[in-house]
Amino acid sequence: MEEKQSLDWNTDLKEIPVKEWETRFNWVEEPCISLDGEQIASIVNVDDMVFGVCVNGEVWEGEYEKAWNLRALPNNQFVACICQDEEWTLAVNGKEWSNRFDFIWDLQITEDGSHIGLAFQTDGEYGMVVDDTPWDTLYPNMNGMVLGEEGTSAAVVQVESVAAADVAAFKRGIFSVALNGKAFEQRFLNVWDISLEQSQNLAWSARLTREAYTIVLNGRPWENSFQTVWKPEFADQGNSIVAPVRQGGKWKLFKDDKPFWKTGYEQLWRVNVSSASNRIAAIVAPSFGKWTVAQDDRVWPISIDTMIRDIYYSEDGSCLVAVVKNKGAWTLAVNGRLWDLSADKIFTPCISPDGSVVAVVIERNGACFMVVNNQVITEPHKWMASPVISPDAQKILVKGIENGIYKRRVIALGNVL
Repeated sequence: MEEKQSLDWNTDLKEIPVKEWETRFNWVEEPCISLDGEQIASIVNVDDMVFGVCVNGEVWEGEYEKAWNLRALPNNQFVACICQDEEWTLAVNGKEWSNRFDFIWDLQITEDGSHIGLAFQTDGEYGMVVDDTPWDTLYPNMNGMVLGEEGTSAAVVQVESVAAADVAAFKRGIFSVALNGKAFEQRFLNVWDISLEQSQNLAWSARLTREAYTIVLNGRPWENSFQTVWKPEFADQGNSIVAPVRQGGKWKLFKDDKPFWKTGYEQLWRVNVSSASNRIAAIVAPSFGKWTVAQDDRVWPISIDTMIRDIYYSEDGSCLVAVVKNKGAWTLAVNGRLWDLSADKIFTPCISPDGSVVAVVIERNGACFMVVNNQVITEPHKWMASPVISPDAQKILVKGIENGIYKRRVIALGNVL
């Protein structure tokens, strides 16, 4: 909220020419925009096997053999994964981390930008590095990395090296979860979908035997086992766990190892918990191939024929938004009502804290538009970044490229809605 307050909400338009970058460099990759909209950056190729990062026309001092995954930090700096002398590290506004690795991936940034995490591989072993500090213990295999808001890191790890055909070892269980590099003692046939709560509580999905699955909290499996399970989520301010489980041929929502929602569904997943209202929503299929959203076990009065990609709560929990594809086109559903717009592509929606404003970038026929509360409010753009809604929900910051010029616009919503 403080970061949004500090944005310049009074200047209607700011422009930065970017068309000349295309002639200045061999090629220019997709742009990345700072949260405040004041800076536009791209990875650029300056010579054969020489890459740099250009920010508002100025190139970082470092030159790299490779560069990828350019991201903007909440403090309006930029980070990128870079390679020099066949070693990988992270560059933050051009300043490189001291540690070097054979490869890095899965860049993760906390919401406030205070912590940055990466997965890395060195000499055939894997671990995580957070704020330039690698795990002390490395593993022969790793996936499913997560980074907590306080800088806590966790991942699914293989705790025992085995031969490729060692079925007996696999049956004994060779996978666990490592918290800040230290693996829990319990082993499982497989582990996936880690949830990390701020106080360092961990929950994950696990396979116990060939046919039995369960949820694990801090290394302790639930007593019940199921036909299969999806990702657990923390509820009740971190004091409870809810998870979709398949039991008796139906998907149900369990809470702390007990039935929670009464309804059984053909499918139930992507659980979302509002920390403000403690309401719980999930993507569900009441019947085969018919998708909708259930909130507190009450389904929305809509049916989606293709898919629901994800669901999002507003900060206060009053607004629930679903990204859906129906009848061959993408759109949004807000609190159970479908918008009447249709798009070829749709990006992650932005919701005001009080839920009164929902904004999203869509693409139609190769052009991007900004849509707010079911209304298109801009002319077509070649490219657009995610918008920012002002703290009072009266203005929206639109960031896009139009006719070779990056334009930062502040639009008063009262003038367009």
